Amino acid sequence: MTILKVGEKDRDGRQKRIEHTGRYLRASRTGGLSLRAQTRAAGVNLTGNTRHGVRVSTRLAKNTQVAFQNGRFILRGRYGSDAAKFNLSKSGVTVSTKTPIGSFNWIRPGRSSAKIAGVQLRGHNAAAIQGLYGLFAAASWFVGALLRMVTGLLGGLHRLGTVAAARRRLAEEEAARPDVALADVKPLGQRVLDEHAVSIADWPSRDQLAALAFALLVLGRGSTRPPRPASDNSIASAAEAALLEDIAEAGRQWDTWLGPLPPDDIEPVFGVLVSIAEAYARDNDPNRVTETLLALDDACLLDGPKTLLQETMIDLTAEAMGVELVFEGEA
Repeated sequence: MTILKVGEKDRDGRQKRIEHTGRYLRASRTGGLSLRAQTRAAGVNLTGNTRHGVRVSTRLAKNTQVAFQNGRFILRGRYGSDAAKFNLSKSGVTVSTKTPIGSFNWIRPGRSSAKIAGVQLRGHNAAAIQGLYGLFAAASWFVGALLRMVTGLLGGLHRLGTVAAARRRLAEEEAARPDVALADVKPLGQRVLDEHAVSIADWPSRDQLAALAFALLVLGRGSTRPPRPASDNSIASAAEAALLEDIAEAGRQWDTWLGPLPPDDIEPVFGVLVSIAEAYARDNDPNRVTETLLALDDACLLDGPKTLLQETMIDLTAEAMGVELVFEGEA
């Protein structure tokens, strides 16, 4: 044990009361110096103290003690939680609340206690300190609550601003997205094909697919170059090379129909795309058509999020093929 318990902490983490407590000797600031001895027999405690005399005590019930000290009857009881503890004595019942620095008695403030840096205080001085502590704690709680309210308000405004910005961005993107109707662009595409005496219906499905892929993957990103093989496997590379060669050949066809790519006027591109999609849908099983469209949609994501042009092309292709797209989250 350290000298006068300096540095020792109680169960609440505070400096213990500064005093010396030995087996027979006790010395404290308020109690002075005294010798004491204690024994227990038949459930009765007998304590002798050179300063306070002789005390005989026993436990009457849980948390209740009765005692006689120098012929004076003593009754003590402690019940309830730290927030509202009921204290029983000969003079009646009081209610106290435990605080980080001691306890405050609401009915008899003079019975309050406070411990600061190991110095124990009781009585009205302790009540005054508890009152100051209560004011400080209330002010701290109010400031903390105000800060939490302001922080919550600012957080809510930030989230609201983020949602508003996202909605505004979506609205701007939707406004920038080409407003195209299949019935309006289909004649434009047919006119281009007729001028070059092209009959998409006579093309094999492989060539139709390549033309669709070039439109969606290349023209949809405002580019003119087909993607390069990404696989290191020789067999996969050969298959990719064959597919990309078909796409490159389709690109040359698009260049013949529309002139230098990408074209200034995008509506004829939509029209030709619709004609190719309708021809592919007529020549193939509906399940295969659906799988082809989904594969093309996935392929559009290989170079990042789809552009607004690709979104429009996918919608037109689905409509031309007679495929109904249901996006995740839609009922």
